[in-house]
Amino acid sequence: MRRPFYRRNCAFFDVDGTLLTGFIIQSFPRFLADASFIEDTFPNKIDKIVSNYSQGGISYREAAEIVPTLYASALKGRPVKDVKDWARKFVEVSLPERLFSYSRELVHLMNDLVDVMIAISGSPVEIVEELKALGFNMVYGSIFEQRDGVYTGRVAANLILGEEKATLAQKIGEEHRLDLSRSVAFGDTDQDEPLLSIIGIPVAINPNEKLREICRQKGWRYLEEEDMKDLKKITRWLEQKMKAS
Repeated sequence: MRRPFYRRNCAFFDVDGTLLTGFIIQSFPRFLADASFIEDTFPNKIDKIVSNYSQGGISYREAAEIVPTLYASALKGRPVKDVKDWARKFVEVSLPERLFSYSRELVHLMNDLVDVMIAISGSPVEIVEELKALGFNMVYGSIFEQRDGVYTGRVAANLILGEEKATLAQKIGEEHRLDLSRSVAFGDTDQDEPLLSIIGIPVAINPNEKLREICRQKGWRYLEEEDMKDLKKITRWLEQKMKAS
């Protein structure tokens, strides 16, 4: 039986690195360039930024601030309808190979534990909208400004940034009367810390080194891909935490 409306809980899922491998905001522009929809100058620049982050040259925060501006510039002047069509094709082609082996089952099991399933990702919203079929009630992604059906080249909302993601999650909780103290959130980078901090049951999956250290300091549970082989054990633990909250 579902709980009374005012007692509803939810699960927030980050997408890149948590449910899918890699960075969509890196691979989707490459997909568009390969289809000659945008110039390859932009994905080349994005690749360099991501590579610099991977090699320790810049922080995840710095990459998170730069990459969306490059993506927005790549879309400048392009029709929104066309990008949505390409987003659909991209997900059809890439989703099966990008999903972690545990992702579908984790989403399925969490659907039985919470009242509302929410994907909240720094990936472009046009892509995240295509992921709703995995089992989400609501999906949110980074927004790129558009005017008269065409992208302007500006970033309207960068949900890779931790504070923007947490602010949105709090707003969702208030608007839909969700009890965040009895809810769970999954993330994988230090930019997920603000979101994890406002949720009763924070869980890191495949955390980067900064988030792993944060988990150690705060006593949050973190899981590596190897741990995800026993999802029923993990969801039993989550169910117990929810009942205790």
